[in-house]
Amino acid sequence: MEMIGQIVTHKTLGEGTVEKAEGRYLSIRFGCGVKTFVYPDTFGKFLTASDPAFAKQVEIDLDAGRCEKEKSDARRREEAKCFSHGIVIPGRAAQSEDEGQSAYIKDEDDDA
Repeated sequence: MEMIGQIVTHKTLGEGTVEKAEGRYLSIRFGCGVKTFVYPDTFGKFLTASDPAFAKQVEIDLDAGRCEKEKSDARRREEAKCFSHGIVIPGRAAQSEDEGQSAYIKDEDDDA
């Protein structure tokens, strides 16, 4: 969906128009000037989309980001649990959150 030209509303800055979309950043022109926001993270917190189709796309992107974060958090918790039980994950650097120490775990196939 084309984001440029979309009308959004900020909680304190009021209504603005998306001028530029680069990667995860949106530049939005408000009455006070152009402000840059992280997309889609600031929607739902500070920004709302006026166009229902754009609002739906924002929700889809927010849900995808939440899903990725949950997967990443679960992976991090599992690695920490393995480390605390002395289980090594081949080829991964392990770090104890309590001690701040890290160790490189060598693959069995590594010759060096």
